Amino acid sequence: MPLPKGKPNAHPGFNPGIPAAFNSLEEARNSLDYQGSLCIQNAIDFQHWKHLEEGTETQEHRDAFNADRIRFRAIFDKWMTAFQEFLDRNVAIMNSKLLQGAMVLKMNAKLAVVHLETDMFQFPEEKCWDKVKPFFEDLVDLAAAVIDAQRAADQTLLQKPIFQLDHSIIGPLFTVSHKCRDPTLRRKAISLLYSAPRQEGVWDSILTARVCERIVNLEEEGLGEVKCAADIPDWKRISEIQVTFDLQARSGEIKFTRLRNRQSGFREPVIDVFEW
Repeated sequence: MPLPKGKPNAHPGFNPGIPAAFNSLEEARNSLDYQGSLCIQNAIDFQHWKHLEEGTETQEHRDAFNADRIRFRAIFDKWMTAFQEFLDRNVAIMNSKLLQGAMVLKMNAKLAVVHLETDMFQFPEEKCWDKVKPFFEDLVDLAAAVIDAQRAADQTLLQKPIFQLDHSIIGPLFTVSHKCRDPTLRRKAISLLYSAPRQEGVWDSILTARVCERIVNLEEEGLGEVKCAADIPDWKRISEIQVTFDLQARSGEIKFTRLRNRQSGFREPVIDVFEW
């Protein structure tokens, strides 16, 4: 169902159409918000159906979901092309703040593509994330570039945290840290979270980094030296993560699901409490 457009031109770009090239960062952001909202709602609708009809999916359902996934993937490809055209025309005259905003937009678009690249019917295991490592690498590189640009613009950021209402780099780095099982890349993402203390809406980079470290420990525990993602079997990988903190007690609680053992066919809920 199309989202309401509001008054004509009230929010440029907040509509189904994607131009050959955007005219401004505002238009590009509104367009990404519009398409992202549709994509998220589509995923929510599917997850609701899946939980109601567990194990009863038909080939028709699989085909319908895959068609939607491919359709949204093409939409985000078109957005990326229009955004790159905008950057090619304007990057030379953009100041540091605008360039940072552009990198964050690109991160959000790539994050959407990461999820669209994983087909939960064809690849129901957590190993499906291993095939999108190049996108994870892009997310980490873009986050590092944002941090570098912010520090270059304001040297005092080396001594003080950043506070902002908009989401920026924490969410994408969290995704890399817990979905990318490459040991080097996920640790680089965690290092970036620690290196640039910030609060983005409800996201706190230091607390997020601690959660990610715990997730890595839970998945790699008992496996010996992990050299690549393939060294972490699917039964060790955790998913459906929910986190709560007790700041006074300096502790956190992670709720997640994981297979009980190598032979188990179902993911079971687990609660892990950790301290710092």
